[in-house]
Amino acid sequence: MFRHGSGPARQRGVIGLMGALTLGLALLLLLVVVDSGRLYLEKRKLQRVVDTAALEAVSRGGTCAAPANNAVVFARESAARNNFTLDDNRTLTIACGTLVTGASFLRTFNADPLKADAIQVIAKHRVTTSIAGGIRALFTTGRADLTTQLTAVAVAAVPLPPMATLTVRSTLLTVDSSKSEILNGLIGGLLGGKLKIDALGWQGLINTDINLLSYLDALAIELHVSAGNYDKLLNTDATVGQLIQAAIDVLQRGGDGIKVIINSLEAIKLIAAGTEILHLKDLLNIQAGLDKAALDVNLQLFNLIQGFVQLSNKESAVAAELPVNVLGLLGVKVQTKVISPPQVSAIGNPELARKDPRGPNQIYVRTAQVRTLVTVDLPIVGVVNDLLDGTIGLLNALLGNSDSRISLKIGQHLNVALEAASGSSYVTDYSCTDPQKKSLSVVGTTSAVRLMIGQIDPANLFSSSKDLSVDEFPVVDVGMITCAGSKPCTRQAFTGGGLGLKIDSPIAQTSKPHVFDMPPEVKQPPSFYSFTANNVVGSLSSTLAGIKFISHVPIVDSLLSLLLGVVTGLLSGVLNLLSGLISGVLGPLLDPIVNNLLAGLGIDLAKVEIGANLSCNPGGRAVLVI
Repeated sequence: MFRHGSGPARQRGVIGLMGALTLGLALLLLLVVVDSGRLYLEKRKLQRVVDTAALEAVSRGGTCAAPANNAVVFARESAARNNFTLDDNRTLTIACGTLVTGASFLRTFNADPLKADAIQVIAKHRVTTSIAGGIRALFTTGRADLTTQLTAVAVAAVPLPPMATLTVRSTLLTVDSSKSEILNGLIGGLLGGKLKIDALGWQGLINTDINLLSYLDALAIELHVSAGNYDKLLNTDATVGQLIQAAIDVLQRGGDGIKVIINSLEAIKLIAAGTEILHLKDLLNIQAGLDKAALDVNLQLFNLIQGFVQLSNKESAVAAELPVNVLGLLGVKVQTKVISPPQVSAIGNPELARKDPRGPNQIYVRTAQVRTLVTVDLPIVGVVNDLLDGTIGLLNALLGNSDSRISLKIGQHLNVALEAASGSSYVTDYSCTDPQKKSLSVVGTTSAVRLMIGQIDPANLFSSSKDLSVDEFPVVDVGMITCAGSKPCTRQAFTGGGLGLKIDSPIAQTSKPHVFDMPPEVKQPPSFYSFTANNVVGSLSSTLAGIKFISHVPIVDSLLSLLLGVVTGLLSGVLNLLSGLISGVLGPLLDPIVNNLLAGLGIDLAKVEIGANLSCNPGGRAVLVI
């Protein structure tokens, strides 16, 4: 009887078969490793070619625009030095353009032959098909492709250029209870509503910074603009309410510690709902095409809110009438209007700015241009009436049925206008040759001031297109009314003499250069410098205190001249009295306007404070970006 066991004789065939399969698998894996290694090395060599070519084209300043158009030459020369000879199997394509940050914050290359912010090099190399590919071709029908095309892409660009920022600092640095009332009346008046924010709320806005990049991203959500498209965002229609809401959204990430500040912003937003359509570009001067990282800077929140309010008032056709009890000017009417809004901050590449400091790539900031009109009810009407009323009646009785009679006109509403033109600054040069000795050169200009006293048309004063003008104010006008036949009666001013008042006192702006030595890095608090004017406030005070009248002598003859001479004689007797009365009224106007109203708008007639930052990045050494 035979038994079928599993002895060595029966397993010898199975082991042989497994050995053959294992050897075949090992051979196949070896082919894959060899093929993969060869293709990897070819691809790596090709990538080194395009990397080096792109870097050299950027480093040598290559362009794709006439007349130079040398980016192609530089890239091909680099490829040739790396043994990449162009032929039917080896091609090299070069393109110039810019880098674009998309909604996903990924950078992509955008071809533009007129720009060379980045250069793209694409190399293609057709190599022999691998061994595994050849074996596969044996078992496929049709014509087999015995070659494989490899492709490598590289984009090189100069890294972030030097970055400079300028900032206008508000002259209002501390707020007490009296100043909080002034700010409530001023900001509320410019927006057309009423505010009630205490000193702690205003001080919080002054002491708080907000990150510009975070703010722009929050505003993009508020205005439904795609993330990262900052050029479009700056030109998108917005209201003060929307601009403030974006700031609130950013601050809410800071927790409960800034609840007071958020409450203050909510109060301002509440009265700003119906304000004009605004554009953020009118407040922030940001060079076009800046990298996202360049916007990662901090701004003073109070300056930003001031800018929103002033820009809104500029777009409004109505001047704000301010509560005079807040300014301490009882018995007068105060109106103010922003003619030109401020630019609170500017960010850009100083290399572009110094080529044309006031061109499209300027780094420029300014304060607002504001005009204020004060209407004063003079306390001289009763004084002159008491002195001259009886005399005028007696003289008219002496004239009897004459065709002419004396007409006394006494001015009541005197206008005082103050225009504070923009203080400004812009970058002219910079130095980054040694990061330990960097500098930023600017020109600073203080406000040009114009004081006018007389008769002023508000429509003229608050127009941004008409030339300013002031007419003589008739303090006492002794005129004649003449009625001849059937013709309408006419009045000729100052026929019998009188006193007039007109002041138009411009004070020119002061400009001078300044060099910021070792300004802080862009993300750090700026270094400030005050550009001062030449005794502006003192000159205005002297103008107000030293009122000089325009004296008009009678211009008629005969008996009428003699009669009018009596009136003129009486006028000369009260001249000193009138001068004292008017000076006593006008003199106290300057301090509340300058110290309270203009300070609340971030304007100082005597100086403009400019902050500067400069970051020297390694411009000139190209880097691979894609």
